Amino acid sequence: MKKMLKLQTGSFIGEIMMEKFFYPKSIAVIGASHDERKIGYAIFKNLLEKFKGKVYPVNPKTEPILGQKVYPSVLDIEDEIDLAVIAVNALIVPKVLEECGKKGIKNVIIISSGFSETGSLEGKRAEEKIKEIAKTYGIRVIGPNTIGIFNSENGLDATFFLEKDVRKPSKGNISFFTQSGTVGILSLDILTKEGIGVAKLVSYGNAIDVNEADLIEYFSRDEKTKVIAGFIESVRNGKKFLEALKKSKKPVILLKGGKTSFGARATSSHTSSLAGDYKVYSNVFKQFNVIEAETWDDLIDYLKILSIGKKVEGKRLAIVTNAGGFGVLASDFAFKLGLELPEPSEKLKEELKKFLPFYASVKNPIDITADADVERYKNVLKILDESDEFDLLLIVILIQTPMLNETILEILENVKKPFAVCMAGTKAEEIMNKLEKPLPIYDSPERAVKALKILTEIKA
Repeated sequence: MKKMLKLQTGSFIGEIMMEKFFYPKSIAVIGASHDERKIGYAIFKNLLEKFKGKVYPVNPKTEPILGQKVYPSVLDIEDEIDLAVIAVNALIVPKVLEECGKKGIKNVIIISSGFSETGSLEGKRAEEKIKEIAKTYGIRVIGPNTIGIFNSENGLDATFFLEKDVRKPSKGNISFFTQSGTVGILSLDILTKEGIGVAKLVSYGNAIDVNEADLIEYFSRDEKTKVIAGFIESVRNGKKFLEALKKSKKPVILLKGGKTSFGARATSSHTSSLAGDYKVYSNVFKQFNVIEAETWDDLIDYLKILSIGKKVEGKRLAIVTNAGGFGVLASDFAFKLGLELPEPSEKLKEELKKFLPFYASVKNPIDITADADVERYKNVLKILDESDEFDLLLIVILIQTPMLNETILEILENVKKPFAVCMAGTKAEEIMNKLEKPLPIYDSPERAVKALKILTEIKA
């Protein structure tokens, strides 16, 4: 048994076992319920409606659930089960996990809470018991105390939030891991609102087995993942975490909770983790080229621009604006962040002047004035997009002027250079609701500039 367990942590066997969390052919939902108020109902309903595989409800009360035959135990299911999702009272999790082991199930997600995160002796003992059982049977475990996992590719929605309550994102290239279930479910909802697609999401809770290092390692190999993002409160295995960051060739963006003594105290009571010295984390992030999001807003802003996947060659920024004041604010912030704001060459200025009124400014910012229409934006952006004098574009649009409307979106969708847009206000929100594909649009010049700066820091 010890030899087998050692093999399972090896790269090849370990990869196969992690793969079954996201690409199982069959799933047992233990604790499935016909009671709409129960977590087990939501998980089973989500999987039954979306998952491209077999789903088996397990409950000692054997009346049908959503029209499906119910099994008293996983041991009563004749077919092979690749993944079990456990959503039962913490007191009976050890018994249920042991049945999974006897059934030969090697991948288990434990949704149930009531373990070490409670701080109680009983909770800690129960957690040690399920660790022991998992080790005995060679089971990989996500959780306990988790909201579940999500894979947009095959409809695997093993979370306990229904679509009517939390919108789930379309397919994308971002994979997200989080210790916090709240951060996980809000990430799904907000990324959907922003039009940002997601490949996979994992809430790993107390991390008795699968942790942040395992997930970084897996997402680094996953073909559907181009950007790795995460919210961490602590790290369970420092050496393994460093190795995973070192090996990853993809952008990794992390938001760290528990930076202060107050946050660290909250972390301890939330997932039973020790937050550690934030300075150590900060130094590690810098050493391994991790993009650190300072705030939740930063995390979403960065994911919005990183998900588009444009490569940046340098830091030369051109600002195009029909709103002088926002152009000034953008210039100040760009300079503060270390971006370059070169003035266009005389040749480029002459090209721009062909499409601008005499009172426009062709310095940098390029102020195309408040009477600019969609055609003026189109001509100016085309020239700058084809120029080799700039690497990045910041497009400020005061959309409230009568000369502009939603057709500006078509112009933005055709820009080839890495860019961000600053467009704010009620009319901007109405127009953004008409987007057919995600665009990096922000409601302040500072947020747009900060997002562009992040693109220049990608070294992976």
